[in-house]
Parts: sequence; C-alpha cells; structure tokens
Amino acid sequence: MTQDRTEAINSYITDMLSLEEHIEKALQGQLEDLKDYPDVVQEVKQVHRQVEHHISDLKEISQRRNAQGPSDAIKRAGSALLGLGAAAVDLVRTEGLAKNLRDDYTAFSLATIGYVMLKTTALALDEQEVADLAHQHFSDYAGAVTRLHNVVPGAVVRYLREEGLPVREDVLPEISRTIEEVWHAQSAQAPRADETAVGQNR
Repeated sequence: MTQDRTEAINSYITDMLSLEEHIEKALQGQLEDLKDYPDVVQEVKQVHRQVEHHISDLKEISQRRNAQGPSDAIKRAGSALLGLGAAAVDLVRTEGLAKNLRDDYTAFSLATIGYVMLKTTALALDEQEVADLAHQHFSDYAGAVTRLHNVVPGAVVRYLREEGLPVREDVLPEISRTIEEVWHAQSAQAPRADETAVGQNR
C-alpha cells in the first residue's frame, strides 16, 4: 500500500525511537557493568544523557505528529534494522571492556546512519523540522563514535593486561596517529552526495 508523506516520516521517527530506547536500556546496564573503569564510565554517561534527550525529542515530535507507530508493513521492513540494533547493543555481559566498547561503536554507528537516512527522507519530503532534529541526533552520535576512536585502543590494552598478557602500552600513540591519518584521508577522498547523484544520472 502506498504511503503518504506523513506516514513515511512518522514510521521512520518511530523506528528510530525504538532503536534509541533499546540503546538507552543497554547503556544503563553497561554503566553498572563497567563501574571498575571510571574514565570509560564518564564517556558512557555522556552518551547516555544524549540518548535520553533523543528519546524525549522523538517522543515529543511523535505526539505532535500523532505518530502511532509503524504499520505492519513498515514493521516488517524495519525488522532487520531493529533486530540488528538489538544484537549490536546487547552489552550487559562478561566479555570485557574492549568488546563492550566495540558493541557501543556498532550501535552508535547504526544510529548514525539511521539519522542520515531520516534527514535525507525528511528533506526530500519537505519536512524541515524533522530534518533539523535528525541532524542534531546524527551530530551527537558522530561525536560519540569519534570519541570511541580515542577510547577503544586504550581499553584493548588494558583488557589484555588484565588477562595477564605481556602488552606494550607504547603502541597507543601510533594507533592514535593511524586513526587520525586514515579518517583524514578518507574524508578528503569521499565524494559528496550531490557528486554521487550526478554520476548516477549520467
């Protein structure tokens, strides 16, 4: 069945709300799980506060738009997204700090691209308010992913040391340089969306 513009946007908003609620629940559990790592907990707390704000924003705009949740068809179409989100952010377990942060990265990346898609959909359908909200949430998650680039290598070394392995901590500056160089190079090479569209239309 063909959707109208409002239905298309509302279904996307409610899908993102479901994903955000799952991430919030998982992060709340992780705050207790990682209590022996206060520096990491501070990073997680910062993201957790942002996620709580995201949930509040999405609930508010859902209520104003009378978004009742996705239709059965949209639920089926979105099941892969939300199912992946559920698997990616199953954080409360005893696999160690580094793997928890890896799963954080996966979940935050999933939310990041979800908001890119929501902003694209909103702009394409002339829904500026939703586009602005998606932009802010996308920016928050992009910042969280970037911060994890700096946290994860140290967490890996720490976890290996706690496992009794003979680790070299002096590799961390090299890893930091590598991350910065690779991302900088990729940013310089990546085509813009408008350039990609032009190439496809030739």
